[in-house]
Amino acid sequence: MSESLRRGLKVLATLSDEPATASQVAESHRVSLSTAVRLLQLLVEEGFARRDETGRYHVGSKLLQVAFHAVAAMDVRQVAASSLRALNRKTGQTVHLGYFENPTVIYVDKYAGSAPVQMYSRIGMPAPLHCTAMGKAVAAFLPAAERSALAADLDYPVSTERTITNAEDYLDELDAVRRQGYALNLGEHEEVVSAVAVPIRQPDGRVQYAIDLAVPNVVVSEDELRAFIPLVLEAVADIERALGY
Repeated sequence: MSESLRRGLKVLATLSDEPATASQVAESHRVSLSTAVRLLQLLVEEGFARRDETGRYHVGSKLLQVAFHAVAAMDVRQVAASSLRALNRKTGQTVHLGYFENPTVIYVDKYAGSAPVQMYSRIGMPAPLHCTAMGKAVAAFLPAAERSALAADLDYPVSTERTITNAEDYLDELDAVRRQGYALNLGEHEEVVSAVAVPIRQPDGRVQYAIDLAVPNVVVSEDELRAFIPLVLEAVADIERALGY
């Protein structure tokens, strides 16, 4: 790798952390001011950096475009697989990866638990948005207007006596999910199954994927389910890092 290319990549890494002037770039990379200016001008010309009216340089749209194309090209299911397997092994419980495209979330991967009682699910099966942890986890991070429209459009079929049955309660539940960063289903879809789900958040805050951990609540208590929450959060953090989020 040529020294100029190496310097250019290091400068881009610096700008991705925070904007900087040419003088700051020269100082942090121990190069002359003229060298820093040349590197920055080249990055600006190619669209990888931009200069604002104060003389500070920022990451340019071309770099963002390349980054998002790289992320979009990743197979999230493949990237998430090792974290899902690890979570399944640590807990012995069923773990799913779900894909959200409003107004549906689909299970796209599953690692079955070892308990004799299991929730009925399979890859390719949709999960109800109003009464599953997965559904609530993905819906909660829609923009406010989309969230309200979704809540108004749902039919709220009743599965158990704990199922949410109206838009007002559903929106309150989604607000709680946004605050705490995870969603719970405490026997709302199937009486014998509870779950915790955590969204995989993109850099822009949107959510297209989430993972859940489902337990038979005749064997695992609510307190024991809640004890799994840090492990699910940790698994999602690992996936987000692997995706470059």
